Amino acid sequence: MSKRTKVVVTAVIVIIVLIAAACIYGYVSGRQEPVENDTPNQNETVEPGTPDEPETPETPDDTQEENPVQPENPNPSGGESVVVYVPDEQGETLTPVGTDATDDSDQALVDALIAAGSLPEGAAVQSSSTADGVLTLDMNSVYGDAVRSSGTTGESLLIYSLVNTFVQARGVNSVLITVDGAPLESGHEIYDYPLEATN
Repeated sequence: MSKRTKVVVTAVIVIIVLIAAACIYGYVSGRQEPVENDTPNQNETVEPGTPDEPETPETPDDTQEENPVQPENPNPSGGESVVVYVPDEQGETLTPVGTDATDDSDQALVDALIAAGSLPEGAAVQSSSTADGVLTLDMNSVYGDAVRSSGTTGESLLIYSLVNTFVQARGVNSVLITVDGAPLESGHEIYDYPLEATN
C-alpha cells in the first residue's frame, strides 16, 4: 500500500471517528436535554395546578374560617338552615355554628341564638328595616337589660352574636341595634351607630 493510500485511509478513519463522536455527543446531549426539560415541565404542571386550586369552588370550606362551619345535617327538622354566632367554651370569642330555625324570619334567628345560649330567654325582635346596606334591628327590653347587666366581655358577646348572625343571614354590611326604638345603651357606651361584623 502506497504512502498516499495510507494517508487517505487514515484520513477517512479519522473523519468516521469524528462523525461517530459527534453523533454520540449529539445523541447523549439530546437525551439529557429532554430529561432536564422534563423536570421543569413536571414542575410547571405542578405549579400551574397551585394557582388553579383557588378557581375550584372552595368558597364554602375556605371561607368557613371566615365563613361559618356547617354541620353535616344542619336542619334535621327540615326547617331553615342558618348560621349563628355563639361564644366559645371560654366565653371569650364568637364561633359560627350551623343550626336550623323554624323559618327565615328575624325572630327565628333570635330564637336560634337563644337555643344556642347566645341570647337570654325572652329576647325578641320588635321590628326591622334595611336601608343602604344597614339593617336596623329593634329589640325588646329583655335584650337591652341583658346587655346592661353583663360585663364588658359579656356585653360584646351579646351584641356581636346578634350583629354577626344578622350580617351573615341578611347579607347586609352592618346592623344598628335599638331597644324599644331608642339607641342601645349598655352603661359603658351608647350604640347609636351601625356595627359591622367582627372576624
